[in-house]
Amino acid sequence: MRCLLLTCILFSLTTSVFASNNINNLPALTQSQFQDLSTDVAAVISLKQLEGAAPEGITGFDVSLDMSTTNVAHPSDWDLATNSTGITNVPMARARISKGLPFGFDIGGFYSYAPNSNIKVFGGELRYAIVEGSDVMPAIGVRAAFSQLAGVNQLSFNSKSLDFSISKGFGPFTPYAGVGRVWVNSNPDASTGLSDTSFGNSEMFVGLSMSFIAVHVALEANRIASNNTYSLKLGFGF
Repeated sequence: MRCLLLTCILFSLTTSVFASNNINNLPALTQSQFQDLSTDVAAVISLKQLEGAAPEGITGFDVSLDMSTTNVAHPSDWDLATNSTGITNVPMARARISKGLPFGFDIGGFYSYAPNSNIKVFGGELRYAIVEGSDVMPAIGVRAAFSQLAGVNQLSFNSKSLDFSISKGFGPFTPYAGVGRVWVNSNPDASTGLSDTSFGNSEMFVGLSMSFIAVHVALEANRIASNNTYSLKLGFGF
């Protein structure tokens, strides 16, 4: 109940900060400003891990809702791109599902959106436990993820990421950490007068996952380039 209440508080706070702002004014940006905006968007839409490195197992699955808020490193560019003022962070609400597969693999998919905005995102992930972990050994995993922006008519945008993580369970608590790389393709509509841009940024994250029978909760801090994202997950599964 406390975690659910915290989720609602986070949602209400971030929604009030980012109200009725659509990315619909890209022609107002210079190419350099568009590059900076794309860096921020990559941090907003990339799929955060929000769990440890151990596999779910062939009978395992997880259905979850999570909320995140990402600080805006280039607020003046967001103001221009949205024809608005005062944007300091971007909240995202996300529904995701994952399923354990044989041989240490997990697969998952998600859909997310920024409240009161045209920012919508869908994608998926594939995880592999290099070391599945035990009572004495930590789990080590690798994850590949893909995120596709939708809903923004002036922009075609996707990110691909690859990260490595390590985690160790202590009863119901599993702290984890990881590093990775995010690659971005940002392609504005020809009518904007802007050019395509592609680039990569480093990623690092730390988090804590908690399991109480069939209820899973996770807290995570993630950093991509100069953008910090804080996330809270509430999931159900085995």
